[in-house]
Amino acid sequence: MRTLTATLGAALLTTCATLHADPVQTLFQELDVDNDGKLSWQESSAYADLKTYFTSLDANQDGYLTPFEFGVQQRSQS
Repeated sequence: MRTLTATLGAALLTTCATLHADPVQTLFQELDVDNDGKLSWQESSAYADLKTYFTSLDANQDGYLTPFEFGVQQRSQS
């Protein structure tokens, strides 16, 4: 019974976290395969629409998209 309760509790926590996640941030994290906090052209190629707009989104033209350039909401730490 304890195992079932723990499993259901973990599933509930995961579901709640997913429901409150910023979908843009979630997409950014999924595309950032190497987890370096930015998206390269190669990483963006997994998402066809992003490839189309990559250059125009890359504001500083450094070849990477930062979370800010990608449009991830910057939340204040409280």
